[in-house]
Amino acid sequence: MLIEIGRNGRVVFANASAREVAFAYEDLDGHTPQVTDADGKVLSPDERPRSRALRGEAFGPSMTHWKTRDGDFALVVRCDAVDHDHRLAALTFVDVTAFQRWTDDSRAALAARDEFLSIAAHELRSPLNALMLTIHRLKLRVPEDGSLPELDRLVDMSQRQIDRLTSLVQNLLDVTRIRARRLELEFEPKDLLQIVRDAAEEAIEHARSAGTPVRIVASEPIFGLWDGARIEQVVQNLLTNALKYGGGSPIEVSLAREGATVKLTVRDHGPGIAAEDRDRVFEPFQRIASTYKSQSLGLGLYIVREIVQAHGGRIAIESPDGGGAAFVVRLPVAQQQSSDTSAEHA
Repeated sequence: MLIEIGRNGRVVFANASAREVAFAYEDLDGHTPQVTDADGKVLSPDERPRSRALRGEAFGPSMTHWKTRDGDFALVVRCDAVDHDHRLAALTFVDVTAFQRWTDDSRAALAARDEFLSIAAHELRSPLNALMLTIHRLKLRVPEDGSLPELDRLVDMSQRQIDRLTSLVQNLLDVTRIRARRLELEFEPKDLLQIVRDAAEEAIEHARSAGTPVRIVASEPIFGLWDGARIEQVVQNLLTNALKYGGGSPIEVSLAREGATVKLTVRDHGPGIAAEDRDRVFEPFQRIASTYKSQSLGLGLYIVREIVQAHGGRIAIESPDGGGAAFVVRLPVAQQQSSDTSAEHA
């Protein structure tokens, strides 16, 4: 929609689409609508596009909202000088009402989804805790002499499924915290090598039963301020990812200092990840169809990235010589937070 305004403030030209929506041009049709900017501030008559054009202002595209007798509309407006001598200006309006409404609806839907996930995850915690307690009590009743091997097998199988459900629920809770900017970190002086070893212990047992060797390569303790539980979560998620998609190939976990940073690498020898997919796998609910055939929610690597970034670090995927995929985490060794600090990160 295009309008040309002369020195006296009168419209000297309006194209067909502009005439069809005359409400957009202030009092062109004898009615003055309420106009607000992108932040909701009501624009006075002197601040409106036509007044600014009459003062000889040229301004770039800006969002405006118009409340008229025909409805509410979102218009992007800009002003260009056509003839400086005669103070002739051209106002260009782009109607983005439909897009704005779609955006608002999408935001509302995403907010509702996150709220639902948060409530669902919290509600699932109670029955899961009850199931965990029940399985623990059953485990205590299994004879140690192996006289009831079938019962022992069923209890172990139930425990694994409960652990898996618990992990899924925890992931959902973490995602809702991240989106709500409520991911809290508690930094304490810790040895990163010990954190990695503790985190890898459970995965190593699982890998051993699956016939997948896991090796930890590190030369010295590395002390710094870390959120130990969250770093353990990073290592566990990366190891779980390597076990799931590494095709049973050996896995190496290495830890080494690089100046003021520490480099943590989890490498498998599986099919690897294509270059075009390396950023996408860190987005929530994303999986690579050709390689990642698991029915998981696709949240583990997204949570890993957010925890790493909350520590002031970064994560990347590399393709080492010999094939496979290497997830490389770099973290600053020296943190500024005190040991009792809790930080909120997105």
